[in-house]
Amino acid sequence: MHTIGKALLLLCSLTSAGEIAAQTVSGKLIDENKQPLPYANVVLLALPDSTFVTGTVTAEDGTFSLNTTTPNQLVRISSIGYNTVYKPIQPANLGVIQLTSDTQQLGEVVVKADLPKMQLKGDAMITTVTGSVLEKAGTGEDLLNKIPGVSAEDEEVNVFGSGTAEIYINGRKVRDNSEIDQLSSDQIKRVEVVKNPGARYDASVKAVIRIITKKAAGEGFGFNNRFVTRHRRTYGWTTFDQFNFNYQKGGFDLSGTLFGGRFRNGNNQQIGMKTYLDKLWEQKMDASYGKNSNSNVQGILSLNYQFNEKHSMGVRYDMDKYFNSSGD
Repeated sequence: MHTIGKALLLLCSLTSAGEIAAQTVSGKLIDENKQPLPYANVVLLALPDSTFVTGTVTAEDGTFSLNTTTPNQLVRISSIGYNTVYKPIQPANLGVIQLTSDTQQLGEVVVKADLPKMQLKGDAMITTVTGSVLEKAGTGEDLLNKIPGVSAEDEEVNVFGSGTAEIYINGRKVRDNSEIDQLSSDQIKRVEVVKNPGARYDASVKAVIRIITKKAAGEGFGFNNRFVTRHRRTYGWTTFDQFNFNYQKGGFDLSGTLFGGRFRNGNNQQIGMKTYLDKLWEQKMDASYGKNSNSNVQGILSLNYQFNEKHSMGVRYDMDKYFNSSGD
């Protein structure tokens, strides 16, 4: 009896811990006119790295719900033309959340006609970028992060409910997601998101994103430079500089990138405990010890020939060098 009593007590304590860790976070989004805001992205992020856990899109009436897995998580809410909002997962019922217009993105006057057009065609949800506010999103990654049902950060692209996406640019499979960051949002014509790829793709492919670019306005040489600093509460400052160049003539395209940066990350470790009763109870606890500082120099040179909008071929050379520093 004494042993059974201990087992029941342990079972009850584990059940209580599970209820605290796993819960359903819900709420409703409205715009500045207090109207429901559908098709907004609601993403669950893990702390302290803000890595993607799962996501959903608000319904026609603006409502949403997400299942959390640990207490160390955060909700990010974003919609095209509105300021991004972050919310803690406590309390679980976030209530009514009103988003405000992003005046920097849309200008002083919010023009609804500038919002992108979305339609379901065949197996894909198609978002038209041309002529919409998405042309001002920034990089290709910035643009994908604003597409309903898609999360794109730190070269990781996920489709809600499906998982990591396989990406194609003008019919060519992307081998390294840094290629997306080299694209400017105003170069993109439309984005097609496929949540359930058919037999034309490998069985292991969970989701597909097809990016179709505009025809180049002109030929010749072009370049741009981007310097970014980013501060994360746990790890401090991250900095990087990226230089892109491109030469185009007809269907011929030569492009390259030189990238250098300094990144700070935690030395993450995980402790696990398994308890065998009538069911298997498993608990995991993440811990971060100190900080790791890494420097990175990367070079990319690619040669591509585009036959038409959907077909191209090319070669690519990559150089990547990491320098690891001791923890602080």
